[in-house]
Amino acid sequence: MTLSALILAGGRGRRLGNVEKALMNCEGKSVLERTINILDDIVDEVLVSVRDEGQEKEFKAHACGKKMVLDSYSDIGPLAGILEGFKATKGEYIFVTACDMPFIDPKVVEFMFQCAEGHDAAVPLRPDGSMEPLCGVYRVEPMLPLIERSISSGKRFILAPVFELDDVVGVEMENIREVDPQLKTFININTFDDIDELNIC
Repeated sequence: MTLSALILAGGRGRRLGNVEKALMNCEGKSVLERTINILDDIVDEVLVSVRDEGQEKEFKAHACGKKMVLDSYSDIGPLAGILEGFKATKGEYIFVTACDMPFIDPKVVEFMFQCAEGHDAAVPLRPDGSMEPLCGVYRVEPMLPLIERSISSGKRFILAPVFELDDVVGVEMENIREVDPQLKTFININTFDDIDELNIC
C-alpha cells in the first residue's frame, strides 16, 4: 500500500509571540526540515500544510522540495490543513503530525502504520484514555468526507471526524513505549520554557 505523511505547519504560534515553530533550529536544521528527513525514509510521500502563499514562500527553502498544500479555509484550526492534505495525498494511509513535534521516532511511525493496516485509523491513547490525533495514521478514503462534513457543520475540533469513523484502533502508550521508551515522539514546543528545555532556538 502507498503510505504518506502530512506535516501541519500552518499554525500561528500565538503562545510564542507568533513565531514560526517550523523554522526554529533543532540540532542544526529547521524543525520542518528535520521532520521531513525523518518521515522521508518511511513513507512514499511527504506533504506540508501551510496556511497561505506567504507562508509557502517563507518555508520553501526548508521544505526539501516537498509539495505544500494551502488552506482553503482560514482561522478554523488544524482541520483546514488536514483537509487539504487528505485531498492532495496519493497515499491510502497517511500519518499526520505537527511541525512542533521535532523528536518523532521513526519506529513509532512504522508501528502506527502497522496498527492501522486493515482499519480506518490507528490513534495513540493517552493514559486518561483520550486520543492524540497528531501522531495518528488514517485511511484516506473514509476520513476525507468526514473532515469535509465536520468543517461544514461547524465541528472544527480535530477529533470530530475521527469520532465518526467506524473502525479506529486505540494504541496504548505502553505499547508505543516498547519502541520509544521515553515517548520523545510526543514532545512538542508550546512555550518559551519548552524552547529552553529542549535547546531549540
